[in-house]
Amino acid sequence: MKIAAIETFVLEFPFRSPFLIAGGVAGHPGQPSARVFVRIESDGGAVGWGEATPTPRWTYETTETIVSTLSKYLAPAVIGIGLWDFDALHRTMDRAISPGVTTGAPLAKSAIDIAAHDALGRALGVPVYQLLGGCRRTGFDLSWMISVSEPSGARRLAEEGLEAGYDVFDVKVGMHGMAGDADLVRSTRAVVGDRVIQVDANRGYRLAAAKRQAQIFADLGVTLFEQPLDGFNLSGYRTLAAASAVEIGIDESLRSVADLIEYARAEAIHVAVAKLQRNSGFHKSRQLCETALAAGLGLSLSGLTETDLGLAAGLHLAAAFDISPLQLNGPQYIETPFLAERLWKGGGKVRLPEGPGLGVAVDEAWVRANAVRVSLE
Repeated sequence: MKIAAIETFVLEFPFRSPFLIAGGVAGHPGQPSARVFVRIESDGGAVGWGEATPTPRWTYETTETIVSTLSKYLAPAVIGIGLWDFDALHRTMDRAISPGVTTGAPLAKSAIDIAAHDALGRALGVPVYQLLGGCRRTGFDLSWMISVSEPSGARRLAEEGLEAGYDVFDVKVGMHGMAGDADLVRSTRAVVGDRVIQVDANRGYRLAAAKRQAQIFADLGVTLFEQPLDGFNLSGYRTLAAASAVEIGIDESLRSVADLIEYARAEAIHVAVAKLQRNSGFHKSRQLCETALAAGLGLSLSGLTETDLGLAAGLHLAAAFDISPLQLNGPQYIETPFLAERLWKGGGKVRLPEGPGLGVAVDEAWVRANAVRVSLE
């Protein structure tokens, strides 16, 4: 079972509502939002699919660079590698696009890795979670994103989340000033009662402000303060983790297992945020989760507003490592018209898909008919 062919497709889905992070606006209502899909076929005919989400406000990979990286560098390099040989797959991709001073195009690499896992699972007739070591959970809570341009909009959006059936709320902070962020969380708490609230600053604070906000968030019953500081700020996170009454989670700065080890040794982290695309797919995300558990850390899992295909991938990782709730907000923002049957059925709870591979069926004819051309000139 070797990789015989790789194809890349770009599909565009309109955002249903605004999506804002501390780095800027990531999506406008009605604005087409691109997703890059990879189709892998083995020499035995097994087919698998993976997804990458260009998010320039969050990282450096754009639609054009992902397509170019996949078609010109990664795909030609991995043809002929065994579907099962994930170590060789990643060593080959890391030679084609070197980690260097970054992790080296992790979003593009993740699409290949996930598609390879999907194809292998289908070839063997087993779900992907079995390839990751087993299943410890089959039901999950999804979080509803509170992402608004003005804190005054939090109440309405929180009410929408309750009406939609959500019990976990993920509030985007770091862009309204300290007082505005506090009002944002306070307004959300007033609406959702004793339900779970997490906050994500997307690198929006400096250390002194983060320490003050951590106490305010603790008083408001926030359970997780994610990515408050920018960069690989080991000393800053050590200080903050020691002072904070809210667990400190790290996402963007947690680029690799090596980073996680340094944070854990410095006692600068409470919760490691797994993210399939940030960590180049299942293979390295599994390593990160295993390392976090061995270090006695908590685990969270987030995404990049993926379609239900990416949601399915996240659920398999969460099943293997017993993670819930999940910050997989794709269903809140975009539709998934290219699956034979949607994975998300509405509401804030979702079940692990069964069946081989990722457990979802891609309508390949729909993908080919609706794919858009991306100019690399």
